[in-house]
Amino acid sequence: MRPKKLSLLLTILPMIITAAGCHTRQESEVNITPHRINLQADSLYQQAIALMESSYDVDSAQKCIRFLDSALVIDSLNPDYYGVKAKLLSEMGELDSALYIQTLAVEKKAITGEYLFQLGLLQAAKDMHTEAHESFGKSKLLLQAVLKQYPDSLGAFILAEAANSLYQDKDSLFMRNIDEIRRRFPERLLEIEIIRRVKPHSLVKQIKKIHIENKYNIDFDLDSLVNETGKQ
Repeated sequence: MRPKKLSLLLTILPMIITAAGCHTRQESEVNITPHRINLQADSLYQQAIALMESSYDVDSAQKCIRFLDSALVIDSLNPDYYGVKAKLLSEMGELDSALYIQTLAVEKKAITGEYLFQLGLLQAAKDMHTEAHESFGKSKLLLQAVLKQYPDSLGAFILAEAANSLYQDKDSLFMRNIDEIRRRFPERLLEIEIIRRVKPHSLVKQIKKIHIENKYNIDFDLDSLVNETGKQ
């Protein structure tokens, strides 16, 4: 397992919306409201994030999860705590555990468009095609609601594009109108050039490979996967 590369690939879409600061909580299919931060829980969450950004090994990931579990004891409705925990578990190849955590967040209504997208990826990796289709559709609706409130959010726009692409099962739809996108976000051209080369279905394929690698102790050549992600 090569945690640094796994972290980069699995978070390349969600990290953009995180940087954009559009964390929202689902109240219905199309209405969004921000989650009120509990400072004590947030302190633990920030420690997890800092560790994630400085370390890429399994032991550090497990320590991050312990921070997040402690945060969840204090605030069980923060979408980020569930979403980041699910992401870490998926990077470790623990697909079933990641899916359970992200599904639990949905049941508690501690979810955002970003994490519904992540749930769809996990479901698709488990060949839960009907459930994934539903998650991508709901994710798209929530992200479109975010864009109405934050029309300059490149992160929300990219995830909405990816959700729509996976919802309609066509990678060719992802960032199809590239010239229009460049005009809309003229100050984010470098990010656009990086992200537009990622094919949404390749993210599902990668999660599957990491899960199999972990389950059967197989060392996949992830460099070839990077190339595959950019070419498809």
